[in-house]
Amino acid sequence: AGAPLPPAERADVDRVTAAARTVLGAPAFAEAFDRGGRESAEDAVREARALLEHLVPPAI
Repeated sequence: AGAPLPPAERADVDRVTAAARTVLGAPAFAEAFDRGGRESAEDAVREARALLEHLVPPAI
C-alpha cells in the first residue's frame, strides 16, 4: 500500500515496475516486492548504499 502516487508519476512507476517484473520474473518480483514492503527505512538505505558501493567506482 503506502502513500498514493501523484498522477504525474503513475506512468513512470508502472513502466519501471513492468520492466523489473520482466527482468526478474513474476515470482521473484513478487517476493522482492513483498520483502521490500516489510523492510525498515534504515535497512533500505543500508542495502542501497551497499549496492552503490558495487556499482559506482571510488573517486580518485
